[in-house]
Amino acid sequence: AVSAEAKARAAKALTEFLGTLFLCLTISLAARSSPIAPIAIGCVLAVSIFAGGHVSGAHYNPAVTLAVLVRGGKMCLADGALYVLSQVTGAFVAALFSWVLIGKDASGHPVVGADAHLMSVVLCEFLVTFALSSVVLHTATSVGQEGNSHFGLAIGFTVLSGAVAVGGVSGGCFNPAVGSMSLLYGADAAKNVWAYWVAPLLGGATAGAVFRVVAPREDQPASLNWKVTTACIVELVGTMMLCFVVGNARGALAPLAIGSMLMSMIYMGGYISGAHYNPAVTVAVFTRSLLGAGGFSLHQALGYFVAQLVGAILGALAAWGARVDVQAVGVPARPASSSIGQAFLGELLATFLLAYVVLHTATASCAEGNSYFGFSIGMTVTAMACAVGPISGGAFNPAVGITGLVLRGFTDFWIYWVACPLGGALAAVCFSVQTPEDFRGVAGKAVDKSVEDAVIDFWAEPSARSANA
Repeated sequence: AVSAEAKARAAKALTEFLGTLFLCLTISLAARSSPIAPIAIGCVLAVSIFAGGHVSGAHYNPAVTLAVLVRGGKMCLADGALYVLSQVTGAFVAALFSWVLIGKDASGHPVVGADAHLMSVVLCEFLVTFALSSVVLHTATSVGQEGNSHFGLAIGFTVLSGAVAVGGVSGGCFNPAVGSMSLLYGADAAKNVWAYWVAPLLGGATAGAVFRVVAPREDQPASLNWKVTTACIVELVGTMMLCFVVGNARGALAPLAIGSMLMSMIYMGGYISGAHYNPAVTVAVFTRSLLGAGGFSLHQALGYFVAQLVGAILGALAAWGARVDVQAVGVPARPASSSIGQAFLGELLATFLLAYVVLHTATASCAEGNSYFGFSIGMTVTAMACAVGPISGGAFNPAVGITGLVLRGFTDFWIYWVACPLGGALAAVCFSVQTPEDFRGVAGKAVDKSVEDAVIDFWAEPSARSANA
């Protein structure tokens, strides 16, 4: 008789095979024929994760499997090897199916950009896989987010964002199994397969290591110092990935790519830092506290500012590394067709809406426990990038706005550092009028609730550091 353990392993292997098959089949069929292929790829990954997550964890990617192994406590090496074998087999079978459906010549597979430097390929594959694996670990394996219903959306749309941003540079693989399909297309196509294994595996391993550092552990309560440090690390990482995508995304899908990465990063880190990734949002949360809801201190806000600025600079430099030519990196800039007043008003209004959505979906007590907060915030940026971006440059975020200064020496960046925080503060004032229950001693779900209790005394009272270290 077949043991229960063997049956469970067979079910997991089948789930990994099928999930990877349909991911790779979608890539093969849509990559060359559809201008919205990244949407199809991100969506099929999301729905396959929702379908198979309860069986195998829905990795569908050897880099994710490695990230889970490095994270520890979720699977053994034998299962990891079985997962990778199932994933690569699924990728090869998908390629063969696509040949039957549309022919080998019409089938797609990852291809390095014609003018791309090899180190740019490695950088892009490493960073996006790091982001993807981090989203998987935090949304699908962490105790702090157990039982959520947004994990598949966050993971799928991370791939969507990466495909739009750097697909033209690296081929947009982020998955060794997907990259292995190139082995079936001849020596020329296969020459870069090593990069599709090495860079994503490094990204997955790094994500697993970072998770072990920043994720809260119930069995080992962290000191106040460490909670603040991990919150700032998350702010740095989230802002870095947002600015990396801003610098690389091109074409009609760029606003969706930017909003999707923001959404995914919010779902990744919201339970640790509150996932501001934007000094204007931090101003909104701080103003909310000044008006009587929450305890987000000035010192804590300053810590977030520093982390966000460092993250923005790193993201901008990484985008430069991906594009090589600094002039090819996208940065917010007021177009010549807009006056300073128009750009200022556009940034103020768009950032007001962004902060307004953040406060109402992620901090209002009546919205506590929802799973739509990340989607709402990310798609606000997508909408405003389409509507206001052509007028103001579309930063809605002082950290994003400073990338133009760092890379190009633009002087209009002051607009983003005045209009955006002002929009955030005004949103907090409106929030206080609309939700008086949150300002009458009713404990709301602060966007930074996971660290608020720990850091308020830490930042406000230096003596608390030694007492609680």
